[in-house]
Amino acid sequence: MLAHFGLSTGPQRAPARIGHPAQVELHDLAKHGVVSTADATALGLGPSDLRRLVKAGTVRRLIRGWYAVCPPGAERPPWEGADSFESARRQHRLLVAALLRSFAGRAVASHHSALVLHDVEVWRSDLGVAQLCRSEDDHSRHRPAAMLHPAVGLPPVLAPSGLRTVPLATAVVQVGLRPPARGVAPLPLESLVAADNALHQGLVTTEELAAAIRAHAGAPGIPGVRSLLAHADGRHESVGESRLAHTMRVLGYRFTPQIPVTFLGRKWRVDFELDDHPVAIEFDGLAKYAGGVANPTPEQLRQALAREKWREDRLRDSGREVVRFIWSEADDARLVRARINEAILRARRRRSA
Repeated sequence: MLAHFGLSTGPQRAPARIGHPAQVELHDLAKHGVVSTADATALGLGPSDLRRLVKAGTVRRLIRGWYAVCPPGAERPPWEGADSFESARRQHRLLVAALLRSFAGRAVASHHSALVLHDVEVWRSDLGVAQLCRSEDDHSRHRPAAMLHPAVGLPPVLAPSGLRTVPLATAVVQVGLRPPARGVAPLPLESLVAADNALHQGLVTTEELAAAIRAHAGAPGIPGVRSLLAHADGRHESVGESRLAHTMRVLGYRFTPQIPVTFLGRKWRVDFELDDHPVAIEFDGLAKYAGGVANPTPEQLRQALAREKWREDRLRDSGREVVRFIWSEADDARLVRARINEAILRARRRRSA
C-alpha cells in the first residue's frame, strides 16, 4: 500500500552530495518540509530538473505537484527513519503536509493523520492514505492518497509542527470508527490504543475523551468505542501493552499496570501484576532492555537477553511467577489465558510447598 502511493519504506538513497545549483534555495522555500512545483518554477526549475533531483535522492514526490526536500548535509532524508515504522510515520507527516498545503486552509488533518502529527501511537492504520476533514462544509471527497471527510464543527488545533488538525480527542474517537484499511471492519481497539498513549503523554484528559464520545453520539460504531474508552489508561506505555491489557481484561483477569518492585535494594517496575495472585506479566521485554535501539547488533541483543534473564530471576526470587508476551501474542486470547493460568498454578504450588 505504501509503495502504491509513493511512500515506500524500503531503503532510499542517501542525500546526494553533488547537489543541484538551486537545491539550497528550494530547501529554503520548503514549509513543513514540502515544496510545490510552483516553488520550483519560481526558481527556474522545470519538470526535468525535478525528475533529476528525485533520481538523485534529494527530492521525493509526494502527490501531484508537491515534493519533500532533503536539506543539504542531512544525515538522512526527512522521509527516512531508523526503522520501517518510523519511516512510515515520517512519510505520512510529509504526505499530510503536502495535502494540507494544497488545500490552502480548506482542510485539517483528522483520524490517524491527526494522531501521527501529534506524535500519538497508531496500530493498524494505513499510513499510505491521509485522512482529512474539511474546514467549512460537509462534502466528502476522495483522492488517490487522501480521504476527505465532512467538517467536524469544532475549531482546529495546531500540532507541534504548526499544521492544523481536529482536536486530538476527536481524532482518538474517529480512528476507532473508521476501517483502518480497505476491506477491514472498523476496530474500536484503535481508539483505545490511541487514548492510552495520548493520556500517557498528557496530551488529552478523560473529560476531553468523554466529550468527544458525546459529540459522536449516534455515529455507527460509537457504542464499541465508548465501551473500550471506558478503560483508557495512561499507565500503559506502548501499543503492545494496551493490546495485552485489553485481552486480559476481556478474559476476566484483574490486574494493575506498572507495579513498582523493590528487592535486595533494587527498584524497577513490571508492566502488569495480577491483583489476586503473585504473577508479574511483562510485554516484549527484549525491546525495552535493548535500550530502544533500532536494529540492535547481536552483542546488544546478547546483553539485553542477559539483563532480561537477571531481572526475571530477581522477580522470581521475590516470590513472583513471571509471564512474558511478545507482539504477535498480545491478541491471542487462548494463549494468554493458558500462559497466565499456568503461572497461577505455579504460584499456588509454591505457596503450598
